[in-house]
This record gives sequence, C-alpha cells and structure tokens, in this order.
Amino acid sequence: MNQTIKGFLHNRSRTKGTEEKPAAMKYIWLAVLLCFLIGIVGANLIDREQLGGFGIWNTFFLEKFKYAPIRSADLFYYILRQRIPVLAVLLLFVFNNWGTIAGGVFLAWQSFAAGFLMAASVAVYGVKGILLMGTAFFPQYLLYLPLYVAVIYLSAYFRQRTESRFGGTGVGGRKLKKIFLFFMICAVLLAVYITGIFLESYINPFLLKKILKIF
Repeated sequence: MNQTIKGFLHNRSRTKGTEEKPAAMKYIWLAVLLCFLIGIVGANLIDREQLGGFGIWNTFFLEKFKYAPIRSADLFYYILRQRIPVLAVLLLFVFNNWGTIAGGVFLAWQSFAAGFLMAASVAVYGVKGILLMGTAFFPQYLLYLPLYVAVIYLSAYFRQRTESRFGGTGVGGRKLKKIFLFFMICAVLLAVYITGIFLESYINPFLLKKILKIF
C-alpha cells in the first residue's frame, strides 16, 4: 500500500498528467478569479438599502442571531444533509470525463458567492463587513476549499491513469489496487468534509456571536 501511495504521488506529474492538468487548472483558476470579480461587481450594482433587507445584512436578523441559542447538534445534521449530496455528486463525476469541469464550475460558483457576499457586507457595514464575512467563512473553509481542489486533481488523475494504464476490458490486480486507493482517498475526503461540517456547526456560530457584539 505504501508503494501504491508513493506511486500515486509520483505519477501525478508524469507524461499525460503533466501535459493536461496544469493547463486545465490554469483555466480553472482564471475562471475562479473572474467569478470572484463578477460577484464583487454584482454586489455593487444592488442598492445598499435593498441589500440591508436580506439575511445576514438584515439588522433584525443579526440582533436575533446574537441572542438566540444555537443547537449545534441540530445545525450539524442540517448542514450535513445540505453538503453531503454536493460532495457525492462531485465524486460521482470523478468517474467520467466531466469530473474536472464539474469541480471547476463548482469552485467558480463558490468564488462568485464569496465575492458577492464580501462586497455586499462591505457595502452595508463598511470595513466591519470584511471581518463579518471572514468570520462567517472561518474555520470551515480552511478545509472545504482544499478539499474541492483535491477533488478536481483526483478526477484528472483517476481519469488519466484509467485511460493510459488500465484501458481494456480486463480487471487486473494493479487495476483493483488503484480502484481501492481511489475509494480510500474518497473516504479521507469524506472525513475531512465532515470535520469541516463539525467546525461550521460548533465553532463558527460561537465565533460569529463574538464578532457580532461590535455590530
């Protein structure tokens, strides 16, 4: 197994992988940056008073959130039900040629949402809005973002290795080892994702309540 893992890490930069993945990731990062900027522009096109009537930018909502008790266990299961299907769909796409594209589109959408939320918060709260949204994303996105990127790389690697070395109808021992490694990696990604959901449910609300004392 150790040799298999070493082979996985070593072969990520060989032959076909070195020709396709850097180019694909370059376009994905460009799309992510572009969507982030579009999100910022989109937020600035909306009137400040209109933004103040929605969600976290609503004064009544913030006051209610400050003092409302948070049932972290219920929040955990709610977020789990919302996020697990997202990861499941991304991992399903890993099995075909759409995996890299699906991961890139999802990452671009997350970037757009981050840009929009950040710009809208600054428009409503000024500099304090940066602190608010930074706290809203912390600490769970320290795990979510690397995980989404890892899914994209896993998709590119798994597809290329399957096409280049495991083509054909036969199922050999080496192929089974690679498939086993793939599912092991998926299990690790799932564990990291659930850890992020735990942080989002138990740690993030506590931090938000502390930050909201200055609003």
